[in-house]
Amino acid sequence: MAPDSESRWPIPAALPKLAGDRIHVWCAGPDELVSDQPCFAETLSAGERNRAERFQFDRDRDRFIARHGLLRRILAHYLSLDPAGISFIYESRGKPALPVAVGGQTLHFSLSHSDGLVLVAVSGRCALGVDVERVRPIPESDQIVAKWFSARENAMLSALSAEQKLEAFFNGWTRKEAYLKATGEGIADALPEIEVSLLPGGPARLERIAGDERAAALWSLHSLAPAAGYIGALAVRAGDLKLNCWRWPKKFQNAGFMR
Repeated sequence: MAPDSESRWPIPAALPKLAGDRIHVWCAGPDELVSDQPCFAETLSAGERNRAERFQFDRDRDRFIARHGLLRRILAHYLSLDPAGISFIYESRGKPALPVAVGGQTLHFSLSHSDGLVLVAVSGRCALGVDVERVRPIPESDQIVAKWFSARENAMLSALSAEQKLEAFFNGWTRKEAYLKATGEGIADALPEIEVSLLPGGPARLERIAGDERAAALWSLHSLAPAAGYIGALAVRAGDLKLNCWRWPKKFQNAGFMR
């Protein structure tokens, strides 16, 4: 698959409200948002601006500013706040979160990015995690699989063709990471114990957590295909939420997205 950071997801006709039974996932390519770069930069905290300045290359700095500014703008919409007024707290392993009941609402979110593509997932009901990766050859994939995938997953991967194996690898990696982002657990501690479905074209499932199928059954996994050449996954600790996937518009002023 040739990578293309322009999302195939639809742009909503109007800025959607987040119902209690919904999850919204937004997709954008930071390279498409350069016209909003000054506005994004103005909303960042001092800490975020300091982090941006540490990037050696302009493209990496601009992408950091775009994705964190975009996150603030998306959250600001749901919370009816100014993007610059949003503050974050950080859990013990560094997972960012919003203070409880910000703006009178509880809002959970997750951010992921890969090679110019950004995903932001939002829920008003429960913790969630999102992950995205650009599909590309990984020379050390066999070593990664041997170390971080379970014995069952290793057996499934070894039975696949080379082309299927690459897609299955990224299915597994993004699904594991999405779950770990939702829980806030460290990757090194838990990746081999998180067993997920891998097969291309098959449903996304969390199979076992440390061998426990009942614990895994409390979670839902969703495959995401935000753009050509990318694979994503969403993990949520609920089975009855409905998913909407949206493309963030290139020009806010042309779609009524300016606050």
